[in-house]
Amino acid sequence: MVTAADGGRFRLTRVGAGLGTPAVLIPGMFDNRRCYLRPGGGFAAALADTGFDVWIVERRGTGGVATAPGARAGWSETVRFDLPAAQRIIAQTAPGPACWIAHSFGGVALMRAVATTLRATPPACLVLFNSAADIPLLANRVIARWTCAPRWRGTFPSRLLRLGPEDEPVAALQDAIAWGAADRDRTLFTEHAVTGDNAVPVLALAGPRDIVAPPGRCARFAAALGGSEHRVQLLARRNGFRRDHTHDSALLAPDATRDVFPFVIDWISSHVAQHLPEPRSTHSVSRRLRMHYTGTLPASPERVFEILTREWAALWPATQRRVRDGCGDRDGLSAVRAQRVAGLWPIREEIVTHQPPRLIEYRTVRGPIRGHHGRIELTAVRGGTELDYRIWFDTAFPLPSALLARALELIWRRWSLPALIARCERAGGTR
Repeated sequence: MVTAADGGRFRLTRVGAGLGTPAVLIPGMFDNRRCYLRPGGGFAAALADTGFDVWIVERRGTGGVATAPGARAGWSETVRFDLPAAQRIIAQTAPGPACWIAHSFGGVALMRAVATTLRATPPACLVLFNSAADIPLLANRVIARWTCAPRWRGTFPSRLLRLGPEDEPVAALQDAIAWGAADRDRTLFTEHAVTGDNAVPVLALAGPRDIVAPPGRCARFAAALGGSEHRVQLLARRNGFRRDHTHDSALLAPDATRDVFPFVIDWISSHVAQHLPEPRSTHSVSRRLRMHYTGTLPASPERVFEILTREWAALWPATQRRVRDGCGDRDGLSAVRAQRVAGLWPIREEIVTHQPPRLIEYRTVRGPIRGHHGRIELTAVRGGTELDYRIWFDTAFPLPSALLARALELIWRRWSLPALIARCERAGGTR
């Protein structure tokens, strides 16, 4: 428990014992650390396993810490007192810039803090899960008056109404309503541009099925932050995710550990000096090796890697488009490409390893082939580049795996490989 300068109390929790870049997590309204820590491992555990030094800042009146007498427990106090206090404590352990991450209305408080009380020590990057200031429910005047009524005696019964695991201090609801009105008037960030001066990278995540903070409002909030590098990512099936996410499923759904968490961690790692322990390999002993080709290409590894990254679609008889940009490189790590084979089979492939100029790995996240994993390794040799290309997959009944593997190898040798060699020759050889 931490006591702030005005006497208010809040909980600061450290997860794991990471020695890497600090990652500071802030829950939203009606919630506590459980949105990041859940049985089986949540986002905080995923960050800690990657080597980040993870901290969770819970608001006053939540997380098992009672509101201090005489100290207001609003979002304004979180911005003015609590987040700077948490930052000072974390800086004693890891003095470098931290990555700050928030869910829902916690993202609004975080942005106001970055624009004001945290401005002197800008973060390394910012991640917002489903954050919008203008919440449709709180914009309703009747509901706004009801949630802040004197009858609640300072604490709104959120748990009784099944809005979340925490009863909410009325002061926090008052601030949320006021900030939402300011956002509608375009005055929420008039004092300072949030990221403009320091160019802090921002990743804003939105769920297509989110009715609390709809995608359009999340995008509008992110656009108001300023700065030259901010990205709004819709967590939808068409963008390579396993489901069309709701307001909290990106953090709480079991399958989020396999698509949302890796994507966000890849994005964070591309913006901070964080050493990842191991790349996410696609190799799986449960799948059979269906194709293995080795050969020499007439170009340097750098040129071959560039062709495989930028011109992959031209190497196969399939229509293709990128439906999700990668992290750092738009065609690189975490990028998702949509393909149609013979105009019939919709396929989504995700890049899971992208290490110039030697290794590319990808996996199928949607399509008729089960567990399709590809690994392309490049090695410099005299006269060019040694290519080692392996594909593992299984198929569900009634698709015959052996026949499909034979067809794939035939396409590779008669179509894809000649096209790749021709592009290598046009690229200027090994010079």
